[in-house]
Amino acid sequence: MIRSERKGSRSGFALPAVLAVTGVVTLIFLVAMTALSSLTAEAASARARVRFIARSMTAEALITYMAATEPMAPTGINTGGPRMFDDGIYDPTGGPGELVRLDGRDYQVDLDGPLLITPQDQAGLINLAYLQDAGYQRLGEALNLPERLTRRLASLYRDYIDQDDLEQPNGAEAEDYNRAGPANRAMRRPDEWLSLLGVRDAVRSGAWRRLRPYLAMDPTSPNENVNTAPGEAMQILYGATPSQVEAAIRAREQKPFLSFPEFSAATGLPDTSGESFYTFPSGRILLTIADSRSAWVYRSRLTLTPFGVERPVWIDQTELKEAPGRAVADLSDAVRLPYAPR
Repeated sequence: MIRSERKGSRSGFALPAVLAVTGVVTLIFLVAMTALSSLTAEAASARARVRFIARSMTAEALITYMAATEPMAPTGINTGGPRMFDDGIYDPTGGPGELVRLDGRDYQVDLDGPLLITPQDQAGLINLAYLQDAGYQRLGEALNLPERLTRRLASLYRDYIDQDDLEQPNGAEAEDYNRAGPANRAMRRPDEWLSLLGVRDAVRSGAWRRLRPYLAMDPTSPNENVNTAPGEAMQILYGATPSQVEAAIRAREQKPFLSFPEFSAATGLPDTSGESFYTFPSGRILLTIADSRSAWVYRSRLTLTPFGVERPVWIDQTELKEAPGRAVADLSDAVRLPYAPR
C-alpha cells in the first residue's frame, strides 16, 4: 500500500514537469522566431537602404552631368538648348530646348524603379546668412517666435558667427550660453541656426518642418534669383502677399524676369535690389531625391566650380534620412525629367 502511494506521487509530479519543460521550449522557440523575424526585417531594410543609396547617387550623377554640360537659363537648366559657342549668340531667356526648372518642382526619373527628384536653385531660397532685418521680422512671424526674440535674431546671429567676445546690443556671447556657445564661426547648415540663444526652445517643430525646405545657409553666395524663388521665399525675402506671389509665378512662366525692376513691376513690390544680381541661378543646386518604394530621402548640394580644374563640381551637405511617417514618395504630380545626355 505504501509502494502504491509512492508510485502515484511520482506519476503526479511528472506531468507538471513535462508541461513546464514544454512551456520553456515553446517560449524559447517563440523568442527565436521573433528575433529571426526582426533580423529578417532589419536585413530587408538594410538592403532597401543600400539599393536606394546606389540609385540616388546615380540620379545625383545624372543631374550633376546635366548641370555641368547644359546651358543655364534664368529659370533653370535649358537641356538641349544652344550653347553660347554653338552659334555665337546668347539668348538670355534660354532659347529652344527643354527646360528643367530649378524652382523646387518635382521630376520623375526611372533608375531601377521610379525616383522623385526635386532640384532647387539655392539663390531662390532664404539664405539665412544674408537675411536683413525686415526678413528676420517676417521669418520670426512665420515661425511664431515671440516678438522680443524676433527683434534679437539679427544681433544673435552676428554674435554667433563673429570671432570676438564683444556682445552687440540685443546679442549674446559665451556667458549667456553658459559657456556652451556661440561657435564664433560661420554656420554651415540651416539647422545650425536653431542654436541661436532661445530659438530652439521657442520654435515649434511643425512650423520649422514646413519652412525648412525653403532655407539655405551659405555665407559665400549672396545671390538671389526671383525666377526660381518659391512663394514661401518671396514672402520672407520681399514681403510678398499670396496674390503677389501668384502674379510673379504667372509672369515668369510666360517670360523670365531679366531684372529685379521687372519683378517689381509684375508684383507691385518695391525695388530693393540695389546693385545685386537677382535673376539667374547661382550654380548651387539643392537636390532632394525620394523613393517610391521605400521611405528613404537623400539630399545634397551641387556646386558648379568651372574654374576648378581638378574638381569642376563640388558635392556637399549630403544627408540620408527616412521620410516623416515613413511615407514613400508621391509621384502623382511629377513630370518626367526631360533630359538625355548628348
